[in-house]
Amino acid sequence: MKAAVLDAIGETALRRSSRVNAALAANDRVKYLFSLLQMAIAHAENPDHPAPSLKRERLAAGIDDIGLDTAVAGARREGDRIRIPGAARMLARIAQDMRVMAVPVLEAGPDATTAALQQRLEARFADLPGAADDLVDGPAILAMTSANRAGTDSLHLLVMDLHRQLNALQAGLAEATLDGAAVYGLDEADKPLVAAFMRGLNRTAPLKFDHPGLATTATRAGNRLVIQNDIGTTDAHVIVVHVEGRCVTITYTDIHPERLRFLKDMLTARDFSWNDGEQPVERAASGLSFEMAIGRHEAADDAALRDCLEFVGSRLVFLIDWNRARKELRGFLRGSDRIAVLRWAADKEVGHRGFLSLGGARLINQAIEVAASSALHFGDRLCDVLGDAAARDYVCFVLRAASEGLRAGQSAGMIHDRIRTELHAHVSNEGRRLLRVLVEHAALTFEIATVLREGLRDLSPMTAEQLARRARDFEHAADQKVSEIRDAARRRPEQAPLLRLAQTADDAADAMEEAAFLLGLLASNEAGGEALEALAGLADLVAEGTQEWVKTLADAATIASPGQGVKVAREDTEDFLSAVDRILALEHQADDVQRALTVTALRHARDFRQLHLYTTIGNSLEEAADSLKRAALGARDHVMGSVLGE
Repeated sequence: MKAAVLDAIGETALRRSSRVNAALAANDRVKYLFSLLQMAIAHAENPDHPAPSLKRERLAAGIDDIGLDTAVAGARREGDRIRIPGAARMLARIAQDMRVMAVPVLEAGPDATTAALQQRLEARFADLPGAADDLVDGPAILAMTSANRAGTDSLHLLVMDLHRQLNALQAGLAEATLDGAAVYGLDEADKPLVAAFMRGLNRTAPLKFDHPGLATTATRAGNRLVIQNDIGTTDAHVIVVHVEGRCVTITYTDIHPERLRFLKDMLTARDFSWNDGEQPVERAASGLSFEMAIGRHEAADDAALRDCLEFVGSRLVFLIDWNRARKELRGFLRGSDRIAVLRWAADKEVGHRGFLSLGGARLINQAIEVAASSALHFGDRLCDVLGDAAARDYVCFVLRAASEGLRAGQSAGMIHDRIRTELHAHVSNEGRRLLRVLVEHAALTFEIATVLREGLRDLSPMTAEQLARRARDFEHAADQKVSEIRDAARRRPEQAPLLRLAQTADDAADAMEEAAFLLGLLASNEAGGEALEALAGLADLVAEGTQEWVKTLADAATIASPGQGVKVAREDTEDFLSAVDRILALEHQADDVQRALTVTALRHARDFRQLHLYTTIGNSLEEAADSLKRAALGARDHVMGSVLGE
């Protein structure tokens, strides 16, 4: 199919080499299927013996059919026949791959040899055992897969003969290898360019781990150097790089438009221009639809040309199994974040194949089950529980831990443990993060109290109006902090106590903002004298209470996150309790001052309107002080019970 795609996009210079490469890949698949059928027959005859899955061999052969991993274990004798799960599609694939193997040999051979091979091929196809309902004849399968030349001809013997001829064809095509690329017909000036491409490719190629792919062929076609890479095993997944002068042209085909956009995004740093705008051109080859895009880059000099080729080569490994990785992350991140994480993994040269090799989504789900306790359960969407940013950070850690762990030779168990530990830290840190958000809310509340205190010291209509606007802005920002905590508590019900604290503290902010609004009306009513002084004294107490509230939460955040292996300092706990006690004392003083204000206002207010404003503003300030007291008591219960109680 890759050869057909190359034909469809006009890359005839690579036709022969691509067909030989495709035939050699088909040879690997056929030999794997032969082994699978032989072992399935053996297991059906001896069901008590262990049943190997041959998964590693399947992956090495580039076959994505995971159902084949259970074919041996599921093989059972039924009368004089044997049922092998998937036997029908195995035999169909063997026939298909045999034809792929034969194509370059038939094209290259003389007429007499070609006719003999074609006759032999058709004879072996006629001998293929039936597999209706996955039931096969055991002796017929063993005869087909026999490599004994002393007996009659078999399909396996034909595969061996074709393989030998394919190796000879490949040796004849490639004059040499250059850093792993099969090259032929190159000029001397081409070799540094191919070497640059391969330098980038070889640097990141280990990140594909056990996945096949990245085979590279280079040749010269007229005035152009042509470099072709098969990327992975997907049929229509091909990239061809042309170099003419200092112009690099990429022709890329893919069945996944999202992956095509991802490649274009990765190459943004090299300023490629693409001919297709936002809509890739759709082509078809051998019944398979795919999309194609062509990008061009003009290098400034020879060094920039080599740099561009090296960069392009280094990006290809991040396209292998990209769509699968995107799907595996579906249960943990939103769509745009999945793309962002895969882009991060490419930019950091971490990749996603290590994550897939260790189980993909199962790797994270197992961590959720083991490490997350009651806060997180299998089936929960990680971004809905941790929040988008924290979920992205955690998934990035998983991809890095899997990739670097495998490359360092760490055991799968050790990598799993690191991933579980990190998730536990993320879950535990959420409460500490929300405490910090609560500190930010408290700081905004203090700003509103400061606005009130300043307004009562310099009471004029213009000043009061400006201060009221400032208080309204601070109160709106405080509401956003409460919304952030509310969203987190919706995802994590165990954080509900922090939401209650935020809502109680926000009552103080609302009350003070209301007082700031009324202050403008009081200023226009020519207020002054002892009543205004009493009101200013009450505002001073509330401002001091909000300052102590900031200290209370800052101490609570310190107590909640002392650092790994560090005990909570006694001084931090004492500072916290002292701040709570001070808020309670200030609330009692505010009660007394508010009562005194009522008496003073009754004696000195010029009219009922002024009296109403004095008492209403005083009541708002007393309500703020009371809300701060209730919030402080709630914080004390939370820290002493939930945090220190751990």
